[in-house]
Amino acid sequence: MTSLKGITLQLMIGPGMPVLAKKSVMDALESVQTTTAVGAKSGFQLTFKFSKVSEIARSLLPGGYFDPLNRVIVAATINGVTQVLADGPIMRQDLVAATEPGSAKLTVTGEDLSAYMDIVELTGIPYPAMPVFAQIMLILAKYAVLGVVPMVIPPIAEDFLSPTTGWKSHQGTDLAYIEGHAKKAGYVFAVQPGPTPGVSTAYFGPPVRIGTPQPALSIDFDRATNVEGLSFSFDANNAILPYTFARIPIAKVEIPVPVPDIGILKPPLSARPFIPAKLRKMENGRFGLADVLKHVIAGRGGPDPVNGSGSLNVGVYGSALKSGSLVGVRGAGLAYDGMWFVKSVSNTLSRGSWKQNFQISRDGLISQTQTVPV
Repeated sequence: MTSLKGITLQLMIGPGMPVLAKKSVMDALESVQTTTAVGAKSGFQLTFKFSKVSEIARSLLPGGYFDPLNRVIVAATINGVTQVLADGPIMRQDLVAATEPGSAKLTVTGEDLSAYMDIVELTGIPYPAMPVFAQIMLILAKYAVLGVVPMVIPPIAEDFLSPTTGWKSHQGTDLAYIEGHAKKAGYVFAVQPGPTPGVSTAYFGPPVRIGTPQPALSIDFDRATNVEGLSFSFDANNAILPYTFARIPIAKVEIPVPVPDIGILKPPLSARPFIPAKLRKMENGRFGLADVLKHVIAGRGGPDPVNGSGSLNVGVYGSALKSGSLVGVRGAGLAYDGMWFVKSVSNTLSRGSWKQNFQISRDGLISQTQTVPV
C-alpha cells in the first residue's frame, strides 16, 4: 500500500480473488483513474512507469500478470473511511516503449464485474414458471464466487406464463438478458464496487434518489470553499415528457397518457420543475393501464434538464464524493443552490493527490430544501 499524504491506496491484482499487488508494481504505479456512473458501467485505468530491467518488464508482463480478464480491485482510505473505487477485469493493455531509460509506460484499462457477465452467450436456457425476479436472482447466483451481492427489486407488473403453456428462455449473454428486462420494467441495472474490497453490489431496480446527503459542495464561500470549479446548464433538449396510448378495454378505445418521471424512489428535488419543451411517444408503443402504472411508479429514468459539473480535491473536501447519492450545493445562488443528485464521479489518484470530477443533476431550478448538510 502507498501513502498519498494521509490517503492510503490499496491495489489488488490477480485471477478470481486477487491479492495485494507486488511492491515493484506499487513502486511503478504512476496514476489511477476510475469512473462510476449511475445506470452505466464503471471503469478504471492504471498507468505504470518502469525500466526494461524491472520486474514488470522481466517477468510480470511476459508472465500474464496484466493480461485481460485478470481482476483488479482499487480501494482508497481517507480519514479512516475506505471506499472501493474499482473492481473488475482488465479488458485492454497498452504499452509505450521507452524513448529514454526507465520511461516505458504500461496502461491497463478495465470495467466493473458486469464485464464477466458479457462473455458467454447462453441463449436457450429455459426458465419455467419463474418470474423475472427469480430469473435475475438465479443468473446472479453464478457470480457469488466473485463477491457479487444481488439487490433485485421485482418489477411492478409482469406477464407470468404457466409451464403447461410455455416459458421464457434466456437470450444472449447474462448481461444482455438482465439489461433487457431492466429496460422493459423502466429499471436500471449496474454492478457497483463495494462496500468493501472484494464485494460488489448488483442492483436491479428503479432509479434511487433518496438517502442521506453527502457534505455540501461549497463555491465562493471564503474558507469554506471546497470545490475547485462548478458550472451549471439548463438544457431544453432534455425537458422531454414521454407519453403512450393506454387501452380502455370496456370502451375499446385508446387514449394518450403522459408518463412523468416520478418514481417512488426518485422524488423531485426542485421547487420549480421543468416545463416540458418536447413530447415524445415512448418506443414501447401501446400499453395497458397496468403497464402505464408500472412505468409511472418505477420512473422513466430520462435525463434531467438541469445539470452541473465540477472538480474538487478530496483532501480539501474531507471525504470522497460518491455517485448515486444526494449532495448539497451552496454559494451558487438561489436558482442552483440546494439538493442535487450525483450522476457520475471520476477519480484521478497520483502520488500526493486525489482529484475528482463529478456531474450532478436535478429536475428543475430552486431546491425544495432551504438548508443542506455541511
